[in-house]
Amino acid sequence: MGAYEREQELILAGKAERGHAAREYFAELDAEIPEEASMLTHRPDYTKTLFAPENDDVYQEFCRYLDLPKPRFFDAIEDPLRVDGHTAADVYYAMKSKNDRIISIDGAAVYNMMINLRNKPEIYNKVLEFRPTCYQSGCGMKDAAFDAGYYS
Repeated sequence: MGAYEREQELILAGKAERGHAAREYFAELDAEIPEEASMLTHRPDYTKTLFAPENDDVYQEFCRYLDLPKPRFFDAIEDPLRVDGHTAADVYYAMKSKNDRIISIDGAAVYNMMINLRNKPEIYNKVLEFRPTCYQSGCGMKDAAFDAGYYS
């Protein structure tokens, strides 16, 4: 029995609400964050996106991700869901590879991005393609201003 099925049983028994598995995952992540870094973390409210019943297919895959052994990898999910042509592994790579300032991305953020891609693909495909310019993260390789030839 996976995280999704356990959550559904707890909901039916009146012992939990939707998003229970994700909240346990967040508690696990929060326990690993050093105290001095905890003030720099941010977690949005996923009630209207990842936890919403209309996004159950994405939430079920997120729970399959939670069921993976640590360290978890998005590309280890069998038969991954595709949203606007992107799997969770594709979304993670796009989010992480284009911005060196990002230190880590949790699974909920990746699956939330998939929901955003589903709802507003024209905007969120641009978000995934975004590359910071020089003034935001320093001039050099992997920098949009550098690639445009503004700095050599």
